[in-house]
Amino acid sequence: MKREDFLKSALGLCGLAVIPAAVLESCTKSNTSAPSNVNLSLDLTASGNNALNNVGGYIITNGLIIIRYSATQFVALSASCTHEGCTVSYDNSQSKVLCHCHGGSFNATTGAVLGGPPPSALAKYTTSLSGNILTVKS
Repeated sequence: MKREDFLKSALGLCGLAVIPAAVLESCTKSNTSAPSNVNLSLDLTASGNNALNNVGGYIITNGLIIIRYSATQFVALSASCTHEGCTVSYDNSQSKVLCHCHGGSFNATTGAVLGGPPPSALAKYTTSLSGNILTVKS
């Protein structure tokens, strides 16, 4: 084998070795784009918030997923999966917050990771209900 052919082959193989590492690295990057300085008031009588009038209902707004999990209790979590930043959803039948991009799942009341690749919990925010006004704060 000529020296030139050997160098081309060796460099080509080295390049192929880098590709799997780059692909795996791109899948482990964390996107922690949780909203900060949250101070949000939601009128539960407004049509866009109707889902919050039923236990198990949820909305996604302002980078948050807000879930009504009992007659008087709500939870607000970051709506961005901590794995790759995909928007999460709530599955009332499983009582879990799910990320459909890579199969991540989170505890719906704490935001803790239950399974999949997410490296950390979803940020949780304080909620309070006064009449028909739900307030969410960091």
